[in-house]
Amino acid sequence: MAKTFYYKDTIKTRNFSTGTSLIAMALALSGAFPAASQAAPPSPVSSNENLKFEQIDTADGDLSFVGLSGDGSTLLFNKYVRSVGLWGGYVPYVWRNSEGSTPETSGFLTSTAINADGSVYVGNLSAEFNWFSESRAVRVTESGVEDLGTLGGTYSSAIGVSDDGNAVTGNSYISDNTATHAFYWSTSTDGMIDVGALGAGRNSSATAISGDGTTVVGYSNTSSGTNHAFRWQVGGQITDLGALDGDDYSEARAVSKNGNVVAGYSYSGEETSRVFRWTQVGGMTDIGTLATDEPINYKSTRFNAMSKDGSTIVGYVYVQPQDDAYYQLAYRWHVGSDGVTGTMQDLGNLGGRYSLARAVNADGSVVVGDSQDSSSTTHGFRWTDATGMKSVDDWLRSAGVNLSEDVTRTAEAVSDNGNVVAGYTQDNQFYYARVGALGSGIITPEQFLPTVQSAAVTPSNMQLSYANTAMFGAEGSPMRNLLNAGQRSAWGTVDSGYDKSNASDGGFALGEIGMGYGIADGVTGRLALGGTYTNQDLEGGGDFNFKGFYVSPEVTANVVNNLYVTLGGYYAGGKIDIHRGYENGGALDFSNGNTDTRTWGGKLRFDWLDAVTIADTAISPYIGLSRANSNVDAYTESGGSFPVAYDDMSDHATIARLGADYVHPLTENVNLLARTEVAHRFESQSSATSAEILGLSSVDLPGQDLKQWWVRGGLGAEFGVGGGTASLMVNASTEGGDPRVWLRSGWKVNF
Repeated sequence: MAKTFYYKDTIKTRNFSTGTSLIAMALALSGAFPAASQAAPPSPVSSNENLKFEQIDTADGDLSFVGLSGDGSTLLFNKYVRSVGLWGGYVPYVWRNSEGSTPETSGFLTSTAINADGSVYVGNLSAEFNWFSESRAVRVTESGVEDLGTLGGTYSSAIGVSDDGNAVTGNSYISDNTATHAFYWSTSTDGMIDVGALGAGRNSSATAISGDGTTVVGYSNTSSGTNHAFRWQVGGQITDLGALDGDDYSEARAVSKNGNVVAGYSYSGEETSRVFRWTQVGGMTDIGTLATDEPINYKSTRFNAMSKDGSTIVGYVYVQPQDDAYYQLAYRWHVGSDGVTGTMQDLGNLGGRYSLARAVNADGSVVVGDSQDSSSTTHGFRWTDATGMKSVDDWLRSAGVNLSEDVTRTAEAVSDNGNVVAGYTQDNQFYYARVGALGSGIITPEQFLPTVQSAAVTPSNMQLSYANTAMFGAEGSPMRNLLNAGQRSAWGTVDSGYDKSNASDGGFALGEIGMGYGIADGVTGRLALGGTYTNQDLEGGGDFNFKGFYVSPEVTANVVNNLYVTLGGYYAGGKIDIHRGYENGGALDFSNGNTDTRTWGGKLRFDWLDAVTIADTAISPYIGLSRANSNVDAYTESGGSFPVAYDDMSDHATIARLGADYVHPLTENVNLLARTEVAHRFESQSSATSAEILGLSSVDLPGQDLKQWWVRGGLGAEFGVGGGTASLMVNASTEGGDPRVWLRSGWKVNF
């Protein structure tokens, strides 16, 4: 990679903060409201030339999950890339673009949270090897990477973003770099707002922002030297939420969408942690713990997530018995009718000693997490009141998904409606599972997205390749088809062979018939009508077939002596049927689509007929230039669990060729033919396009790198038969804009 990045773990406090705190933030944040200005104004949004989303190979490094957008459309990771920095590092990796994407910047960038629809994420950008002193909070959108500034110091870090992406919270050095304060930033403020600290406290730290963007929560030093949870609202002051009775410390970790409910930890120096829920009516209340039967040495209630409406809290109770190994119990706490008190429920397990609730949907009705079975194998689970705890695998099976074996290991996040679950598989790939009217199944980005890319780019690439095969294959020997004035000719040719690319491979055939006429001395006109058929396998399973026609007129004229110029045109139309295959759990699933294609183009070619003869071999060098344009209409797949709607796609190929034709007489009626050629395509990338995975996500499909140089060779013969001339030539090329190998056969007659 041309640019390098750096990663720093998100701030952790005691042992209570886990990676799932990021998920909770990603699923519960939102909004933007006006406020006042502050020192150290932010830099403007970087221009698009400084923000380039480029494809990343997920096999190159490990993915560390950050969040799932609330609508379930977008996954955000930090991806460890070994080529980053001196030791390797993490870069953001967004799964809503083809095969994922990461922004290329002039520093080290790591992500921390994502908004509700996946259009905005936030993180930290820093200079190389100097993260803590120079890191800046940033907001990343389609427009660029926006530096949010600082509170006057040299460091800031973003940790949460509102649902609409317009409000951000995090932490920053103040002007003298001697303390860190929580900040609030929005698109309607002129820089950061200092949330401040509690009383005479020196430092504060933000942990979450409300979905509507009005409220920031976290913890702050107090005058007594302890940390207390705080709540801050736009236009107001920082408020001390206190601590539970008997505790000295508290930390707010989550806030409801409207900012009215706060949840987090309360603890003391000697005692185990407790989880609190705060409201304006009830203040800070202890949600309690789960009862255990055996004598214990230690029990602690851990917080992981709160629903957006503030009604439900999930996590786990850590239990250390006196005479046995520790275990964990997943819980769900749900508020009662008074809006203050509630009930804690043991969610059970999948047969083992361990269960952990990681995330909860917007209204608290769906909980996801991990649990061990009786063999101590961990699986992702999904819980509802109606079904109880079920593994994600069994949840999918209940919806008709064919899973021959269990594949999930964790469930890290759940969408607002509870129908999308994301987590890790047993082989440590990230999965995306859903149940719904548009299809039910489970996929991994590493396997699924290449199939979308393959089905998107193959039709247009194929059209361009066959256009050039016709113009420089079937009609690629104008010097063998010259006519005198008034003379006529007719011919038929077939080009058939095998083509292979990164996206597909299989056979093809082009057949054409044509007529020629000697318009004047040294001027020959030709018109060809042809048909095209191909059937090729697609990457990841499935196949496609294409049937079409083309028409190609051209004229060849003598310029001077033995120098000829040929001008030609090409138009083709047809229909492509695509049967895209992809893995859905352990089975191969298929989605089908069909669409129309159009291709048009032209060529300019100069031939120097019989420029030199060596050992009875006449050599005719040539140079050519062609331009072909293709258009594939938009279409929507049907069937399968994850059908895709593709936008229309247009692409083009501009190719220069330099070569020579060789003719060597073997007998009076037989000539040996040969051709050598080097070709260059001027475009370095194919065109980009876009699609939508129905019910999940829009997908930007970037252009793919192209082989710009290739060589081609051909060997064959022509001979008299049936009053005309028959010809055969075997052609082969290296990977590029021509098919890999094909046989050209034909017969012509002059009259």
